Amino acid sequence: MARNRLLVISVDAMVGEDLEYARTLPTFSRLIERSAIAEIESVFPTVTYPNHTAQTTGCTPATSGIYNNVTFDPHAPDPVWFWDSRHIRVPTLFAAAKAAGLRTAAVQWPVTAHDPNIDVLVPEVWQVDQWGGIEELYRGTASPGAWETYVAPHVHKVVWTPKRDFNDFASGVTQDILRVERPDVMFVHLVAVDAARHATGPHSPQVDAALRRIDAILGEILATLEEVGTFESTNIVLVSDHGHLATTQHTNLNALFAERGLLRLDDAGALVDYDVYCHGAGLSAQLFLTEGLDEARRAQVEAVLVEIVEHPAFRIDEIITAAAALERFGLDGPFEYVVISEPGVLVAPHLDRAVIAVPGDADFIGYVGNHGHHPEHGGQPVFIASGPDFAAGVHAGRRSILDEAPTFAAVLGLDLPTAEGTFIADVLVATLVER
Repeated sequence: MARNRLLVISVDAMVGEDLEYARTLPTFSRLIERSAIAEIESVFPTVTYPNHTAQTTGCTPATSGIYNNVTFDPHAPDPVWFWDSRHIRVPTLFAAAKAAGLRTAAVQWPVTAHDPNIDVLVPEVWQVDQWGGIEELYRGTASPGAWETYVAPHVHKVVWTPKRDFNDFASGVTQDILRVERPDVMFVHLVAVDAARHATGPHSPQVDAALRRIDAILGEILATLEEVGTFESTNIVLVSDHGHLATTQHTNLNALFAERGLLRLDDAGALVDYDVYCHGAGLSAQLFLTEGLDEARRAQVEAVLVEIVEHPAFRIDEIITAAAALERFGLDGPFEYVVISEPGVLVAPHLDRAVIAVPGDADFIGYVGNHGHHPEHGGQPVFIASGPDFAAGVHAGRRSILDEAPTFAAVLGLDLPTAEGTFIADVLVATLVER
C-alpha cells in the first residue's frame, strides 16, 4: 500500500486560544475545518528545543538529552544552542523514515544540524559569528548542495535586525523543496507568533498580525502542493511547542549567588568560578554545582536555596533535585537542581543586574512574554491534523507532546520503538488504526 506524504509545520507558540481567530483566516480555516484536533501538554521546561525534539522522538528530555535550548557553558559570552542533531541520544522519526526508504526534508527545525537522516536539510542555526559567515554556516550544517540550491536563492529574505526573522526565508525554501524534491516526510518551523508573544505579551494585536502572516505563508505552501499535484496525498499537521505568560518579574539568581559569595567575578564583572550557577530556561532554570564541591560549601549553597524558596520576594515556587525532576517531569541533565518559578517570573542568569527587577525598573530588560514555565500554566499547544489519514472533525482532548511522534510514525507505517508516548488513535482514520 502506497504511503501518503507527511508535512508537519510548527507554528511556534500557537495556543488553543488562537483557534477562534485562526478560524477567521482563509488558510487556517481551510485546514481546521478538515482537521482532527488535540490540545497538547508540553514537556518541561516549556522551551522550544526540548519540545521540538519530543515531536520527532516521542521522548522526554531525560531520554532525548535535550534539556534546554542552550548548552551549558557559563564562561562563554554567547553559549552555543542545541543546534546539533548529534546531541540527541535516541533515534528520530527522520532516522526511521530514512531506513524505510522515504525521502526526508526539514527547514528551520530545531536540533537537526548535521543530521544524515535528513536528505534535504536547512537547519535552524543563527550564531553566524561562530561559523565565520552565513555561507560557511549553512555549508557546515545543512545537507550537501543545500546552500547552492535552496539557501542562496532565499537568504536575502532573512532579517537580522532589530530582531532575527527567518519566516519568509523558511517559506521560500520550503516551497522550493516541495517543488523539486517532493519529499515523503517534511518538517518546517515558523516562529512569527513566538516572536510576537515575546515582544508584546501573550495576547496583543501584534500576535493577531503574526497569525495573519503565518496564514499567508501556509497559503503559499498549500498552493505549492496543489501546483505539484501532491496536496490530496499529503497529511498536513500544524503543531506548536508551548504557550507564553506575561513577564511580571525577573529574579536574577546569579546576581544573588554573587552577593552571597557563591560565585566569583573579576574586576570587569566576568565570571571567574562558581559553587552554584543558574542556567536559565525562561520561567524556570537549572542549577549547576561545580564538580568536587566540598560539604561545607555545598551546605552554604543549600541554605541559600532554601532561603530563595521561603522568601516571598523571590517568587520561586520550588527548587527540586534533579532526581525529583526526573521523576515528576522526565527532565534530567548534568545539573543538580531545577528552579520552578511562580507564573510570570523569569529566572534570569544575569550577573550585572539587580537580584529582583519588576516592570519600570532599569534592570527589567527583555521580553514582555516568556515561557519555560510549568506545563500546566498558560495557553496550551495545538495539534491540527488534516489529510487522507486523519479523521476530520474529531477532538481528541488533551494529549502529551510525546504522543505526536508515534502518531506521525503510524501515519507513515513506521516503528518508533524508543518513543515514550503512544499514537493518538482517535485522530486517525479507522483503516489506519486497524493497520
